[in-house]
Amino acid sequence: MPFAPIRKQQISDLVFEQLRESIYRGELKIGERLPSERELAEIMGVSRSSVRKAIAELVGMGYVENRKGQGTFVKLPEARDPADPFAYVMSPGQSSLDELMEVRIGLECQGVALAAERANEMDITFLEMAFSEMNDWQPDRDRAKDADMKFHMGIAYATHNSVHVDLTRRFYDYMFHGINKLHSLLYEKNRNLGIIDQQHFKILDAIKCKDGESASRYMLQHITFLRVFLKETAESE
Repeated sequence: MPFAPIRKQQISDLVFEQLRESIYRGELKIGERLPSERELAEIMGVSRSSVRKAIAELVGMGYVENRKGQGTFVKLPEARDPADPFAYVMSPGQSSLDELMEVRIGLECQGVALAAERANEMDITFLEMAFSEMNDWQPDRDRAKDADMKFHMGIAYATHNSVHVDLTRRFYDYMFHGINKLHSLLYEKNRNLGIIDQQHFKILDAIKCKDGESASRYMLQHITFLRVFLKETAESE
């Protein structure tokens, strides 16, 4: 028979999904310390054992790490983490920035089309908030960069495809680890900020209008602009 028993979802699974979602959406950032088990249990209204089991699963999958005497922190995967088959090829030491941007075109242009088709009201609200933060935080390059990543991860999450979300999250971890300096340079020129703001606005508007074709086209324009900028910047150094 092509069927299997339906397993009742455990409380720890729900805790795991909430924490992983917060990491995906950028609400829990790389290097940030998670609340303690007791605090999480109180916030979520669950037992500490459920929280402990969920965190152990996150550790096993490489999302967080335990630091003795300090707590649990959101983790940037190691460039050659043997548990992650994509880690080696996505390491900046093994792939050129241009190769990474080529992959990003395929990943995000398809993803934004799915997001336009599937985004719900909560997804739209999250993207609008991230878009607003990018504008509000422009003078602060680090916070603006975080908001930018939050916007793109919000698009990935709006696909409601767990494989796509996980690939996008890990891709961003590695890619932005390698081009952090270049990404910061992008925010140093007001002209760039205006162009990026307009591109993000068009992408968001297409998602809200459920226009997948336009969303994909605008995403291609956005990534192509970034790709050209990164290549020109690298060549001038």
